[in-house]
Amino acid sequence: MKLANFKNGYDVTVGSAYAKNEKNDCAVRAIANAFNITYDNAHMFAATKLERKVRKGVKSMFTKLDLLGEVTFDLFSNTLFPETRTYKLDGKLKPLNPSYTHKPVKFTVKTFCAKFNKGTFILLVNKHALCVKDGIVIDNPNYKFTGYRRVVESSFKISAK
Repeated sequence: MKLANFKNGYDVTVGSAYAKNEKNDCAVRAIANAFNITYDNAHMFAATKLERKVRKGVKSMFTKLDLLGEVTFDLFSNTLFPETRTYKLDGKLKPLNPSYTHKPVKFTVKTFCAKFNKGTFILLVNKHALCVKDGIVIDNPNYKFTGYRRVVESSFKISAK
């Protein structure tokens, strides 16, 4: 089965000098896609706020984002029209699918997208992060065919402040 509502998450890395030598950067790409910022800005955010080391993944990403509560990005700071964007982060640990009443069942990526088809989310699955925008999964291309079955361990709703 192929995921119909899918977009390549690597599109955000085009033109980035940081992205050429990176690996284990799913958190950086999820942040860049979720907040509509460049890969380089997301890379700097992950290094400073999430304590991400170069070519290493982010440890305890849910806890670190949850403690932040909101994030601010200063964009185009060296131009004539600088812009500051602030976003609120609403984190849910182990979100449960209310469609199942006989026992607690977690969302999969596919059921999460069906239920939350409006808004922007960062999803954390087993050792991986991805972005969902208006029900469209933005992730690694290899997850286009099997990625919909992954269990959602936690989610963050992104909203402009």
